[in-house]
Amino acid sequence: MASEVFPNRSILSMKTFLFALSMICFTFTYHSALAQELNSSNLPIIIIETDDEIPDEPKISGSMGIIYNGDGQINQISDAFTEYEGNIAIETRGNSTQGFDKKTYSIELRDNDDNDLTANLFDMGGEEDWILHAMVIDKSQIRIPMSFYLAQRMGNYATDWKYVELILNDEYQGLYILTEKIKRDDDRVDIAKLDSDDIAGDSVTGGYILRIDWLDEFDDDQGFESDYESQSGDPMTFQWYYPKAENIQEQQAEYIQDWMSQFEEALFSSNYFNENGQRYTDYIDLNAFVDFLIINELSKNADGYKLSSYVHKDKDSKGGRLKAGPIWDFDQTYGVSLVCSNHLSYGWTYQQNQNDCEDLESMPLWWQAMMEDTVFQNRLHCRWSDFRNQFLHIDSLHQYIDDNRSWISEAIDRNFTRWDNHIGESIWIEPDPIPQSYEEEIIYLKNWISERVAWLDEHIPGNCDQDIVYNNNYSSHSSDFEVYPNPTSGIITIRSNVDYPSDFRLFDVFGTVHYQGTIRQEQEFVDISRLPNNIYFLQIGEQTKRVILLH
Repeated sequence: MASEVFPNRSILSMKTFLFALSMICFTFTYHSALAQELNSSNLPIIIIETDDEIPDEPKISGSMGIIYNGDGQINQISDAFTEYEGNIAIETRGNSTQGFDKKTYSIELRDNDDNDLTANLFDMGGEEDWILHAMVIDKSQIRIPMSFYLAQRMGNYATDWKYVELILNDEYQGLYILTEKIKRDDDRVDIAKLDSDDIAGDSVTGGYILRIDWLDEFDDDQGFESDYESQSGDPMTFQWYYPKAENIQEQQAEYIQDWMSQFEEALFSSNYFNENGQRYTDYIDLNAFVDFLIINELSKNADGYKLSSYVHKDKDSKGGRLKAGPIWDFDQTYGVSLVCSNHLSYGWTYQQNQNDCEDLESMPLWWQAMMEDTVFQNRLHCRWSDFRNQFLHIDSLHQYIDDNRSWISEAIDRNFTRWDNHIGESIWIEPDPIPQSYEEEIIYLKNWISERVAWLDEHIPGNCDQDIVYNNNYSSHSSDFEVYPNPTSGIITIRSNVDYPSDFRLFDVFGTVHYQGTIRQEQEFVDISRLPNNIYFLQIGEQTKRVILLH
């Protein structure tokens, strides 16, 4: 019976099994669309028609029209379709959330010949794959888009979204967000395309997207095992996401496995260097990994790090560093769930040592290792301090919530008339007491965030004054050149916007020049591995940056 409620998952965790039983025992009695009519909205209106009931998979054919007269304009149900009108293929989406009557949907745009059709919906970039996210667990309807927004403000790619209202087969379904699906694309995860003949040289070095998630016990070709264990003690597995398992070439699979092995060897060594003399920070975009930790810890994401988590790597010629993200699964966040003690505003989520922390077979031990490293800690402290003075200021966070609450207020009333047994009731694994109104939901969310931010202010480790790299290499001030990796174990890359040729010199704190040369192109590679470990200064013209050499 539980497998019928959650057909998308082969092995049920205890929390999902218990929830399945509760869903079976719980009788859903929803108002029909006749009891909640949608005549007009300040949000775009999406109308979908299908001939059959929408399954989990495969997708079935249908049609979709979007009424959107522009931000600030009222959209009437009788208005013409302005944003999109055409064919689609559609299926339900999700794991545990499949048990709710308000479904999340995955959509492909199609032409009249049933081929993929690209459309730039709401200026989010041209694509054929989109998701209508129901946000059922989050009764505020703000947590998920707020997480995307914050990740974007940190300077990372995160899914774009648009609040919409949905009518499906003449029945009003409520408030949704139309979001981008995570894909390799110039407008999404902007990394190099890997073709079947990209099997050597620079072309084989990127791009790749790997996923960390539940495993399918019946699929032996879903990814590759790490040389290191997950938190459960089981082998850690990284899943193919891009290229797909059926498309990845043998040479590509071998390359990224070997590359990840070198990165993890450095990360899990006693001094953070591998046998090639490379520090783990040489392999990653340190800011992206720090930001990934910040957004998961700020939200205390119960599924953070281990489910619907992604990392991606571009070609070496385009930087070649591993980036954490994009973020995705942020249902159980900001105090909404009892799972993994998400409701408690204190404690570290990356440790996964709270009550009811499951799925540890897909929990990498990266974050525990990084949080012991002073280089990571210092960067974390700097990023957190910077963000707290900007968009993570508590007033800014509360203002974001208030602005969105105001924007979706009419749709909220309709949504919770349609789904009238959500507000004031336990529909998930929620902490008591259950807020009895939407206003109480917002008050709870704000209070929880205030407490969480205060706890993190006291417990974020590191010393920003000692983050030489951040102060001199990743500051917000404009600069004519960058130098990386930094710290480095030998070879540095100088990327410069200065006129060529341009002389540079590398000297120590006493002014002794150890290396000098000339930049003749935008990107120069300089080998300083013969020098002893030290702090050096790289000067081009009147600008100087510190360089840390650690063999």
